[in-house]
Amino acid sequence: MGPAIAISVLPGAVLFLVFFAIPLVVLVATAFTDWSGRRLELAGVANFATIAADPVFWKAAGNTLFYAAVGVFVQVPLGCLVGMVIARRPRGWRALRAIVFLPYMISGAAVALVFTVVYNPRFGLLNAILGGLGLPSDTDWLFSGSTARWAVAATFAFTVGFAAVLVSAEIASFPAEIYEAAAIDGAGVLKQQLFLTLPLLRNVAGTLVLLSILGNLAAFDIVYILTNGGPADGTATLILYAYRAYLAGDWGLANAVGIIVVAMGLVLIVGVRRLFRIGEER
Repeated sequence: MGPAIAISVLPGAVLFLVFFAIPLVVLVATAFTDWSGRRLELAGVANFATIAADPVFWKAAGNTLFYAAVGVFVQVPLGCLVGMVIARRPRGWRALRAIVFLPYMISGAAVALVFTVVYNPRFGLLNAILGGLGLPSDTDWLFSGSTARWAVAATFAFTVGFAAVLVSAEIASFPAEIYEAAAIDGAGVLKQQLFLTLPLLRNVAGTLVLLSILGNLAAFDIVYILTNGGPADGTATLILYAYRAYLAGDWGLANAVGIIVVAMGLVLIVGVRRLFRIGEER
């Protein structure tokens, strides 16, 4: 490696070491310790044994996977559908693109604050709409065990701006000739979308699934602001569980949870890459 190449690679290597490699090594090493910030003692697998015996952890793990599933089966397909509509450039498509992309530009904390008003049981918009339709309008959406998890999931499930814009940009790069040939062969718009557009979107759809899974594995701010994991830990996530351990002075246990989240992410990344064959030729 010549000096010029080494110099060009150096900034990226430094950033990789400082913000990924070193933190990952510290995370793995301290997950096997009793660490509170003031003491550091080797604890072996005690942290993982404590986690495995805690029913709240399993509830948080189930919630985290539930949010990831909502992202994969609701958020991504909805984003792809909106993107396909925008790509056809119907009347008002620029306004539609701006409207769906706007929530993506707002922080999760701000979105959560807005939805605390929407879900308010006394003067919230959702109950007001239901009351106007003659339906029950006194539901406490965020603190009822039967609705809290779904209400939290709905907060981010319709944030599809990034997916829609990415899909519409990808469709714009497809050669128009294939659609013209399909139209000549008698394929209507619906068949073109099903048998041409969707297969060609494989790589983009796979990438969106990956991003959705990784984002929801790290879900924290929306859950923390809306419910703080309640009621009865019914909406808690793994990151919120780790945050609570950190506040309690169990830094080693918090990092053990971090290891589990990283492992889950790696397994899901490998599975999604193989399922969608990301990176392969169309």
